Amino acid sequence: MDTYNTTCNLCCATLLMTGSFAAYAQQPDIAHIEGVNTPTINDMSSNLAQQLEDSCQTESPYGGRNLTNGDTVCLFDQSTRYLSIANSNQHDSIAISTGYGNGNLDLYARNGGWPNTNGGDPSSKNPDNNECIIISNPNQYWTYITVSGQASGASLVVDLGANSCKTTGTTPPPPPDGGGYQYDYANIKVYRFEFSDTPLEWPTMQQELDKAAQYYSEQSYGKFNMTYDITTPVIKINAPKSQYDNDFHGWTALWKSKVSELGVNPDDPGAGNVVMMVAPQVGNYNSSAAPPNITLYHHTAGVIAHELGHALGLRHAKALEAGPGKVIGVGNYDSESLNYGNIYSMMGMGAHSLQEYNLLYKEYFGWLSASDVPLINASGIYRIYAFDHGSNSNGNIGLKLKSGNGSYTYWLEYRTTHSRYTNTKNGVLINLQGYFENEQDARFWKTTSYLLDMTPGSKTPGWWGDDQTDSELVIGKSYTDHWGGFKITPIRKGGTEGTAQAWIEIEVEML
Repeated sequence: MDTYNTTCNLCCATLLMTGSFAAYAQQPDIAHIEGVNTPTINDMSSNLAQQLEDSCQTESPYGGRNLTNGDTVCLFDQSTRYLSIANSNQHDSIAISTGYGNGNLDLYARNGGWPNTNGGDPSSKNPDNNECIIISNPNQYWTYITVSGQASGASLVVDLGANSCKTTGTTPPPPPDGGGYQYDYANIKVYRFEFSDTPLEWPTMQQELDKAAQYYSEQSYGKFNMTYDITTPVIKINAPKSQYDNDFHGWTALWKSKVSELGVNPDDPGAGNVVMMVAPQVGNYNSSAAPPNITLYHHTAGVIAHELGHALGLRHAKALEAGPGKVIGVGNYDSESLNYGNIYSMMGMGAHSLQEYNLLYKEYFGWLSASDVPLINASGIYRIYAFDHGSNSNGNIGLKLKSGNGSYTYWLEYRTTHSRYTNTKNGVLINLQGYFENEQDARFWKTTSYLLDMTPGSKTPGWWGDDQTDSELVIGKSYTDHWGGFKITPIRKGGTEGTAQAWIEIEVEML
């Protein structure tokens, strides 16, 4: 059962479709690289977030309690600091940023009262002094801030009306509440390793990276640029691989130290940068990622694309397994949350065949406009076009509907390119936003998408995700919101099958 760990422990071995079931498989090591040309890295300076001032370089620690909007202060070197900012309710959002100095501080905030540092209130607890909290729609005059932990030389600023944090010019802060990834690019800094008895064998590295870059360009409808830097020579470890096969933490510490020696902090490589460690597979460890780095042992474009999603802040695309006859259950995370459960999506089971990101996760990156996926609040018949052909120029490519209790959002999408699960051409897939929102790691987006199975319990699982292979709501079948807000029924399809002009129409009845 999946839990919210600080890394994606794939997380993905390459996903192989064999026979009538899908299985994870370990890939063999693949071949040495020499003489690979370096791609051009575009100038991304215009995308950088505002710089946080290093105030401790020019002023003494701030002895007051009430902060001024936009004024960066130097924090006292003490275990706990209490601060506040006025006029909060006159703004739509508040951004609280910290950085610089040494040690490790934790940041807590609450509009209208002192924050609870034991959970429940907004917090940011990265393993350094770079913290970020965004408070949306504050309705009380005062916002209160608690800074804890042993840290020295740290700076803090509160920006009223801002919806993104300032940075130290290095790793971007976690996404704001309800927001997403802040840049329209990601640059992968590749560091290759081999051992005294095990060379790195990956002759197709540049081709696979190019495939991943092309994938992200198509997924974003041309709005996102994935680049990579492979100029660093192979790093040779003067020890056999077996020395680390049973020492995950020792190996992680070693490769990160080697990258640091080259002048790059693997846990803070700069805005929009991702550090990717490539090596022969150590032990039985899977490829994994968490912002802002990737550990890659399975050398394919699909795994690169999947792990990059994690390195930029996304969890797996999951599914709800509510039981026979139940689309949505009673809210028991342990029994109902199915890891990798969206078998159609890149961040679920779709890495092997480079399947499309689901629309909710495309929203995280800012690849969608309001007209691409409108929020529906009136009864009627609505047409959406297939979104998985690298085009969003024909009309709506999805619909959103709010649940009857107002807490959740349904995302309707029309997929037509999956070579294995072809019945998606005859219905819509539905992902739920806001359900099981219990992310504990500030580096990741708070939202995890959940695929809803419109035929729950229809298949006796031959493999763990078998019941999700007919999740589409097909033409002529209806679904009523679990919380009573609407009823939807796909009624017909048309256009040119196999192209971006293919469409399906959904009748929406608001209840």
